[in-house]
Amino acid sequence: MMSSDLTFLLVHGSWHDGSCWSAVAEQLGNAGFPSLTPTLPGHHAAVDRSHVTHDDYVRTVVAALDAAPGPVVLVGHSFGGSVITRAAEHRPERCRLLVYCSGFVPRDGERVADSLPAPFLAFLEEASAATADGSIVLPRDIFGSAFANTAEQATVNAIYPRLVPEPYGPIFERLPLPRFERLGIPAAYITCRQDQTMPPGTFHPGQSSRLSAPQLIEIDGDHESLLTKPRDLTWALLEAAGVTNAPGMARL
Repeated sequence: MMSSDLTFLLVHGSWHDGSCWSAVAEQLGNAGFPSLTPTLPGHHAAVDRSHVTHDDYVRTVVAALDAAPGPVVLVGHSFGGSVITRAAEHRPERCRLLVYCSGFVPRDGERVADSLPAPFLAFLEEASAATADGSIVLPRDIFGSAFANTAEQATVNAIYPRLVPEPYGPIFERLPLPRFERLGIPAAYITCRQDQTMPPGTFHPGQSSRLSAPQLIEIDGDHESLLTKPRDLTWALLEAAGVTNAPGMARL
């Protein structure tokens, strides 16, 4: 069992900002664990996203790692998986555990785009061409049918306005990861049974198998479980961290 002085550093994915973790962060707090939920560059409202880089993302997370009061469980959702992978290379001594929530695990020199299916890449290119700064707006119908597909329409309607345009550049950058495979940081991988954003097997075993002997956890939920099933995802994060006696967090 891991110590109770852990801080959970929760890194969002594409089209989100740090507030997407608010329900999970609240429940982690109720269980006695502080959390940090930084917003990555280019994910604030009304900003120019044309020059955002993956290095910008990593610097933000490294700064949060440095600010955390104790050992960190570093969590990455979706695209955020690529960010925590690189941040861990910079501060391995600060990371007690890496947790990927349907997250991408790039290899040295790969792009996140290399793990995406051709139709999704075509959508990214077309959507980017339609905006002045090359950012990508996620259409409501795609969000409702593939991202938050288990949610009632009222929930989709409440969540969708919280999304932000996604910077184009970081998805297509080649990411240097020369030391990650040798770091030896324990890892866990959380998959969601109803996730329909990618073809079956993309996340598990496609991405999870890139980690060395990760703890595998499966929950009922869609890709937006941090918003649509926050209690279930919080339970999974605590299980990954070896916490079995958190107040009020027995699995339903």
